[in-house]
Amino acid sequence: MSGGALVLAAHGSRRDPAANALVRRLAQAVRERRLFDEVAVAFHQGEPGYDTVLDELGSEAVTVVPVMTSAGHYADVVLPEALARNRRHAGLRLRLTPTVGSHAGIAPLVARRVSEHLREYDLRRPETTLLLAGHGTRRHAASRDATLQLAETLRRRRVAGDVIAGFLDDEPGLLEALGSAPPGPVIVLPFLIGGGHHAAEDIPRALGLEPGEAPLAGRVNRHMIVVDHAVGMLPGIVDVIVDLARRHPPAPPRLGRRGGRDARATPGTVRLVGAGPGDPGLITVRGLELLRRADVVVHDRLIGPELLHEVRPGAELVDVGKGAGHAARTQEEINRLLVERARSGRQVVRLKGGDPFVFGRGSEELAACREAGVSCEIVPGVSSAIAGPAAAGIPVTARGIARSFAVVTAHQAGEGADHDVAPLAAVDTIVVLMGRSSLPIFTARLIAAGRDPGTPAACIQSATTPAQRVTLATLATIAEAAERDGLEAPIVTVIGEVASMATAGSLAGVPAIQEAVALAGA
Repeated sequence: MSGGALVLAAHGSRRDPAANALVRRLAQAVRERRLFDEVAVAFHQGEPGYDTVLDELGSEAVTVVPVMTSAGHYADVVLPEALARNRRHAGLRLRLTPTVGSHAGIAPLVARRVSEHLREYDLRRPETTLLLAGHGTRRHAASRDATLQLAETLRRRRVAGDVIAGFLDDEPGLLEALGSAPPGPVIVLPFLIGGGHHAAEDIPRALGLEPGEAPLAGRVNRHMIVVDHAVGMLPGIVDVIVDLARRHPPAPPRLGRRGGRDARATPGTVRLVGAGPGDPGLITVRGLELLRRADVVVHDRLIGPELLHEVRPGAELVDVGKGAGHAARTQEEINRLLVERARSGRQVVRLKGGDPFVFGRGSEELAACREAGVSCEIVPGVSSAIAGPAAAGIPVTARGIARSFAVVTAHQAGEGADHDVAPLAAVDTIVVLMGRSSLPIFTARLIAAGRDPGTPAACIQSATTPAQRVTLATLATIAEAAERDGLEAPIVTVIGEVASMATAGSLAGVPAIQEAVALAGA
């Protein structure tokens, strides 16, 4: 990859030059790889600012990487608004990537660093706790989410006996988090980029240690503590930055009738795009391309922030909030919204979880567009009806076990008459979508229709995402088991002999399933 400009955008500090110096070093390391025509740094607090950098760039294709650990008010609001205010914004093909801290490559870097400390200080992994020290802010809950998600990922990878999180400006505080750790060694890793005085002074003091040069060792109550450098200083951060830029390139120029750039040269179009089952990497190539080029994105409640980060700055985001038990807008309102935005000449993406034509009411939106004379394209997606079971190691068909499968919604079947369920009793595999609250009614009716109560069954929560959890039981007990395990929507339920094919290997890393796997005979 080559060409275009890369801007490393950081919060920065006017009173702590060390916090800005690291970002400059990262930019120089990227520059030495000769992948971009220009590499620049820009700070919210510090020089140069965003306006100065954008004004001075010679490239029209600009990728902006937020060099920070988490989303939040700054990454999601301040930075996009600052870029949009620049006088050159309308003439740039500008892409704002997700934050550095949200990249999947951070977890392996941290795991490697923990292993280095274990060797250096002769610590035993099962007896050692990793404490991720985030900044957090009470103003924006999202600022702590990346820290908590990373802690959960590292916990599943078993990088230490336990992995906990604490915050400088949120709950739990660092000392409170430390108090929850069992007696023994604690490795404290500041989940910060530049670090500055937060890493060198604030975090040690919050833990009851005197500030000093990292890695800083000391003892607090029952714990031997090692306070490390900030995450932004770990080897490999430059690779993360380059990969973010590679995965989120600026959109190609759009040509008007006379060959010039014209964002409104084509008529408005609606694209019904399937976002896939949850993992942002499972959207189709075509779907991602359209999402990045859209002027308006109308999305469902369950679309994750990682996908929405793909939307270009300045595009309109509309959360229509549709979900079981939660309907912020009626379907008629959504239909009108799509038609109105397209008629104004804009390129509209209707981003729907899974596949737009699998219980997604996409056919109604297509009909509304056709009736209004608006062009509408269907971009299929990976349905959770297939991906959900697969993520738990469960095939919906298997030679000699299951030759047929049906996909239903439990809240619809639960409201219907008994004969609505009866045909399903003979289907080998039943996949149930959107059925958390109606599952007891649905399973009872299925048993009454003749299905064996002992038929294996599985519930998969948040399939294909880090929050995935799996409960295995039988048709007679699956609703109760899901309630007992506290599974929350979105849930995919699988009923049939194939549910017993879930194995410990296929479920590795999914929390709270060891007992369920044992019950299934794995």
